[in-house]
Amino acid sequence: MNEDSALTLTKAYDNEERIDIERAKEMLTKSELVNKLLIAPKQRPELFVGIRAYEWRLTELSEIPLIGSLKKVRDWVDLLVDKTYTPEGFSLTGDRDGILACHNAMITTILLKTGYNDKDKIQSGINWILNYQSTERGVECKWTGKDLYTRFGGCMKKTPCFYGVVKSMITLTEYRKRFGSSVNMDEKLRYGLEYILKHKVFKKLSTDQPIESSIIRNFYPYSYKSNLIEILTLLKSNNLYNDPNCREAIGILTQKRYSDGFWRSEVSQMKSAWVDFDPLNKPGLWISYVIGNLLGLNEKKTYHNNVKK
Repeated sequence: MNEDSALTLTKAYDNEERIDIERAKEMLTKSELVNKLLIAPKQRPELFVGIRAYEWRLTELSEIPLIGSLKKVRDWVDLLVDKTYTPEGFSLTGDRDGILACHNAMITTILLKTGYNDKDKIQSGINWILNYQSTERGVECKWTGKDLYTRFGGCMKKTPCFYGVVKSMITLTEYRKRFGSSVNMDEKLRYGLEYILKHKVFKKLSTDQPIESSIIRNFYPYSYKSNLIEILTLLKSNNLYNDPNCREAIGILTQKRYSDGFWRSEVSQMKSAWVDFDPLNKPGLWISYVIGNLLGLNEKKTYHNNVKK
């Protein structure tokens, strides 16, 4: 298996090596994966399904460091903002009725990770989370947009959508990395992470069973759904990886490693707009690196010679 140049760059970035930006752009341009991701989706961005397809592509691209240095990525981010921004948050329909917890969070995270510079627009997504994202059961959401309760099945009634909480806490974590924090943000993040830990990362409170079967399946990157890899990475970013409530989830991930030392991607995402980072059910370089990093199994190596001119 040959390692894609975008993965080599990711490893160097995670290893906190000094990366020459022009060399990084060269590696991204040569990446077979990046070039696949940068093929425009077939759906027109004027349509709901079209702008959602661009959101998916940018969600995947944002997993790759320094991807915002590519003009096409910046152009797509501008397109996404143009089609989804409202002063109260990000909406796939372009109006306040279409704001959904998961998509508002994911779009805001894309902006944060790709280096988007309009902080006021980023702040609109953050403010929706701070003001309306519920992090406990039994509390009515104060948001009045219609689609949150009707068209998409009521993601924020008295029991908040678990994925919405996860995606929103990821957004707050990314914002804090880039811009710093505040008392309100720290409090919301703390309550959200506590809510996730109460579920032992992946379980229903009522039955002790997985929230969904897909939450314990391996896939990377992540769509509007989440899994053990993404949630544990979030908790590790907030120094909660060693919490006792994480142990079972860590054990499940550990046991899924094959005798050849690799993990496999077990499921793909949306067929029409998604590009798999690894082949399904075969040794995966990307997913093995991400899980190995999470579990602390990757050896520290220097990728300096491959990245710096």
